[in-house]
Amino acid sequence: MDNMRVLIPLALVHLLMLCALPLIGRSRGIRLAWGEMLFCALLPIFGPLCGCTLLLSPPPEEGALRDMIMREDPLRRSYTVPDPEAASTVPMEEAFLISEPRVRREMMMKLLHSAPEENLELLMMARFNDDPETAHYATATLTEYQRRTEMDLQQSQMLLARQPNNLEARLAYIRQIEAYIQSGLLEGHLLTRQRTLLERELSLLSPEETDLGMGCLRARNLLAMGQAHEAETAARELTRRFPRSEEPWLELMRIAVDSRNLQELRALREEMERAGILWSYHGQEKMEYILKGVS
Repeated sequence: MDNMRVLIPLALVHLLMLCALPLIGRSRGIRLAWGEMLFCALLPIFGPLCGCTLLLSPPPEEGALRDMIMREDPLRRSYTVPDPEAASTVPMEEAFLISEPRVRREMMMKLLHSAPEENLELLMMARFNDDPETAHYATATLTEYQRRTEMDLQQSQMLLARQPNNLEARLAYIRQIEAYIQSGLLEGHLLTRQRTLLERELSLLSPEETDLGMGCLRARNLLAMGQAHEAETAARELTRRFPRSEEPWLELMRIAVDSRNLQELRALREEMERAGILWSYHGQEKMEYILKGVS
């Protein structure tokens, strides 16, 4: 009897909610399917609540629904038919070797409208192309890249002049100079000037601010400037701070090879055997190649 007192009110509420569903649907201009109505009827209380949620929820956007339906399956995408234009395309490096000037000019225009800093080697090769128009485009692009790089460096210098203790700005400036040097666009006095600027900025970093990468960069830059003794001192400092890292030892071997110091290479080999260096695969390959034939 007690159970019936509970069940009868629940059944009445359930029936009232079921009767309310068509009224709600008519006011919203939405009609539940027969299967949805059956689900609502068989599931006490919770079924009609689900039906109300369906009727009262806002309709999905047509554009979002279309995008969901038309979105490519990432697993299926690898099995789709290749783009018909793919068969007619060639790498840019090979395009400049084609004897058809029109193709070379089209590839050059693509470079002009993309990211020239990612294709500096290709642009430098195109400067000496037989087609004068291709060579002109390449030279103009490299000149513009150089002008923009110089402006960025000047802005970084101005920022450091106002905030000399800004470590983040100094590191960004160092990376800019390094990228400019590595671009291959600089020669002679211009290259020496940038290397001098790089050494000045690196020397301003304290030992705590000089990590392994910056330390190796300074050693390489000093060696390129012809200051082998200073480069060796910088690399030796890194071996004391990072004794088991391979990078400073590789720099020391590079300095010894550049200085043609066979005795130093022999001494380095003995040092490295005692240091317990954690060699990577590529680092061990370089080490074995440099020490090959050193007895």
